[in-house]
Amino acid sequence: MAAVTRYSGKVVVVTGGGRGIGAGIVRAFVDSGAQVVFCDKDEARGRALEQELVGTVFVPCDVTQEGDLQTLISETLSRFGRLDCVVNNAGYHPPAQWPEETSAQDFRQLLELNLLGTYALTKLALPHLRKYRGNIINISSLVGAIGQSQAVTYVATKHLPRKHLDSTVGRAGNVNSRPQCHHPRRDPGPGSAPTP
Repeated sequence: MAAVTRYSGKVVVVTGGGRGIGAGIVRAFVDSGAQVVFCDKDEARGRALEQELVGTVFVPCDVTQEGDLQTLISETLSRFGRLDCVVNNAGYHPPAQWPEETSAQDFRQLLELNLLGTYALTKLALPHLRKYRGNIINISSLVGAIGQSQAVTYVATKHLPRKHLDSTVGRAGNVNSRPQCHHPRRDPGPGSAPTP
């Protein structure tokens, strides 16, 4: 019974929560008793999940836009008055490419989504998380540690949060920053699309 209500009274924000791994994270926190605010660029999927899961609030958001992230935090605080946990899940794994097939522009866009979105939301959430000794969970990937053939840009965007952002934020922010490494199988379906 303790696991079911572990997050009772807690408020959790999940990025990229409208589908795939993110939707699973939203469901798990709801099952644990949390009030969950989640975001995604795909408004139709987000609204459908919000209708399905009592105790959730969907906020349309592109994590590469700091203004959208400010709205996400503001909406969370105006509805619930607190913030206990942030799950930085939004991200994208591009198709396999050799380094010479990549472009600097594509790499910049991937950095904006996979790295800078995590940084920006963490920065905005820290003052509120400190009040309750909250948690930051950064969803990463095993390839951030071991590399992956034909995925140089993706590996770089997953290595930096794993090696630097998690420990730095935990120490400087006086919060519990927990790097979470997942190695999901590649899914060619709708869940494999970008989830900012």
